[in-house]
Amino acid sequence: MKDIDNYIRIWFIDLSIEKIPLSFFVIRQSLLKAVDVLKSEIKGKVVDLGCGVMPYKDYLISSNIDKYIGIDIDNSSYHGLIKPDLFWDGYNIPMKDSSCDYVIATEFLEHYYNTEHILLEIKRVLKDGGKLFFTVPSVWPIHEAPFDYHRFTPFCLEEHFKKAEFSCWVIRPLGGLHTSIALVLSFWFEKFSMKNLKFLFKPFFFFIIKLLLKREKPHNLFQNGQFYSGLYGFVTK
Repeated sequence: MKDIDNYIRIWFIDLSIEKIPLSFFVIRQSLLKAVDVLKSEIKGKVVDLGCGVMPYKDYLISSNIDKYIGIDIDNSSYHGLIKPDLFWDGYNIPMKDSSCDYVIATEFLEHYYNTEHILLEIKRVLKDGGKLFFTVPSVWPIHEAPFDYHRFTPFCLEEHFKKAEFSCWVIRPLGGLHTSIALVLSFWFEKFSMKNLKFLFKPFFFFIIKLLLKREKPHNLFQNGQFYSGLYGFVTK
């Protein structure tokens, strides 16, 4: 956890809280902790599908990764100065059958209307025993409209994985009740607080949000009455 804590500090604390949205801090912290789990086992030929600016590439790259390939649609507003290695048509992944060890799909599946099709495409390019690593949001506003189609439950994802005939999967929460409250509080602050006073109140809200995140306790159970801010997991071909 020391490496990921340092990475979070470099990304967020050193940027100063005046320069970043609070919601960005909350969601990226939980995402990076999930990526930290991925880092411990990722290897071989890796495809980052819907890669955007490939925010996790530098953190994940190690001697265990033979090749890291970013794939995205052309003319994406997320690219900036960083271009993907390959472009795709949003339907067919431009890779040969059984050619990849890992596919990374972070905050991607909610934007793909035909979940069944994209899971079959991912399965096609994975080697036997290869894995999909995914993250999806739950507590998050509409984004990239109108291409924001899904908010998955773990039970829905499990049915999709069964239908695509993956061999096994693990689904975990990105965060629970405290992370969900921190996200809603940060959205409220960003949208409805008085603009002229934001710089005064932001440190206080940042302090409250950090307290909420500190109180979060990891859990892997999904049952009635339980909150989750998002989901991540591993799916094996």
